[in-house]
Amino acid sequence: MSERGKGFFQAITRKISIPAFERFQRLPGKITEALREATSERGLFIPAMKARIGEQPPVSLAALVDYYLKDPAVMASVDNIGEQVAGAGFYTVCESGFEEAKKIVDDFCDEVNMDGLLMQTSKEVVLSGNCFWERVFDKNKKLLAVVILPLSSIKFILRRKIGGRPQSYIQQIGADKVEFTADEIIHFRLNPVDGSAWGTGILHSLATSKQIDETSVRPAFLEIKARLEDDIQRIVHRYAAPKRLWKFEGVGDEKLEKEYAPTIQSAPTDADFVTNKPVEVDSLDINPSARFDGMIGHIDSQVVQGLQTPMTRLFTTPGFTEASATEATKMADRKIMYLQRVVARIVEREVFKVLLRQNEIDPKKARVRIRWGMPERPEVKIDHIVQLAQISATSGIEYLTRDEVRNMLAKYAGFELQEQTGQTLAAEGLKEMRFFRDKGGKIHVVPETDADREQYAAKLAEGWDESHNYIRRRVREPDTFQPYSFRTIWLSQGEGIRAVVGRLKGEDKLTIQSIMFAKKNDWTLEKARKWIKDHPDLEVSELESTERT
Repeated sequence: MSERGKGFFQAITRKISIPAFERFQRLPGKITEALREATSERGLFIPAMKARIGEQPPVSLAALVDYYLKDPAVMASVDNIGEQVAGAGFYTVCESGFEEAKKIVDDFCDEVNMDGLLMQTSKEVVLSGNCFWERVFDKNKKLLAVVILPLSSIKFILRRKIGGRPQSYIQQIGADKVEFTADEIIHFRLNPVDGSAWGTGILHSLATSKQIDETSVRPAFLEIKARLEDDIQRIVHRYAAPKRLWKFEGVGDEKLEKEYAPTIQSAPTDADFVTNKPVEVDSLDINPSARFDGMIGHIDSQVVQGLQTPMTRLFTTPGFTEASATEATKMADRKIMYLQRVVARIVEREVFKVLLRQNEIDPKKARVRIRWGMPERPEVKIDHIVQLAQISATSGIEYLTRDEVRNMLAKYAGFELQEQTGQTLAAEGLKEMRFFRDKGGKIHVVPETDADREQYAAKLAEGWDESHNYIRRRVREPDTFQPYSFRTIWLSQGEGIRAVVGRLKGEDKLTIQSIMFAKKNDWTLEKARKWIKDHPDLEVSELESTERT
């Protein structure tokens, strides 16, 4: 290639801001994008010059960071809003059947410390309206991690003039410069005003000067505030002690200037003087702030309004009560929810979707979403535990084991239950099953097909029913027993035969209500029928070991 050709090629690659080989690798995508723009999008976002050289932030990000680090009011406001956004933490949810997708996302979040990333991101977005994450890929283009880049290091954003989509981001620290493609950066951009490539944070209006006319510029409010604070400390230093006018009779000007004046001016404010010359001392009372209180109050109010949080008023202003702050905070809740929604949707779109797709999971079906705060646990009441224990005892469907009931009573109701010795019941696997209570109060599993329903009805007529774990022979109806009198006993633990016993109404002795045959011990309906036939005279009183459920 000729020198002229090389120069032209280099100029072209510099303008598009990506290496030439990446440009050709992305050629199909560029063609698609160009076709889309040619057929649908026509609106201009930036002039051609900015499309070539990039857009700088309207307010220096380094200046905003400096205000945050050095102005207590700014730090308090940004921290307060940012902590309301992400301070309570987060958890993820998904559609039923996509628990593996949720696990992939949760494992990634643990690996990269997503809680810490979201907290820092929330504060930077509140401060400046921007935050930049670098997506780190392996050689196979799989997402490995995300890293927050220093906010003040991003200097330019290059976009297409039509449509305004970002093409690259320029980072610079000192003399070192890095150019990231749009695919490598996740840009959290809050409130982009007038089609800007940059977001707008709460400090934007406070850190921006205003052109009044051709010769006059109003400094930024935060700059005015800093100057006022400097002036105040100067005034206090100068006028904290009363100023005195010293008059010495009979002392010449030269001697006064060379001897007396330097001594008095350099002396500490609390020093005493001794002289044998006639002297007259007058005090000068000066109140330099009296005429500026209103103006200082105006600047202070502008800054507080710009910081968009009542917390500074609550701690610094007399008469601004906690009740007032509570009302102001309620008004700010919508902003907090908006910030949470913006941050969550960007993470879901730019991180979660990428993770799921590279694991061949459809993000639209899995719908892994961020929820702020901690997951709510349903309230557990004693009535619920007792009711479910009764259903387990009377239906043969073991929703709760005896040990689980005891643990719940100790945990949720504060019962002081003693450890039991001797034989304990074996816990069976619990399965969710559909059931209903008929008019007589009996609990039934719902068969799914017509054939199953016919067979089930026939078995019910004979006193038999079947669950996932047991085949049950009903001996007596449960409503003929005293409430809360049921127990589960082993008839033969080795064979997997249990019985539900209780006290019949008006009686004190235990009577069998039903007998259950564990399917895991290879019991079938035919074998269970034969066992019942071989034990017609079985009585509870003959059993030696019982256990309460």
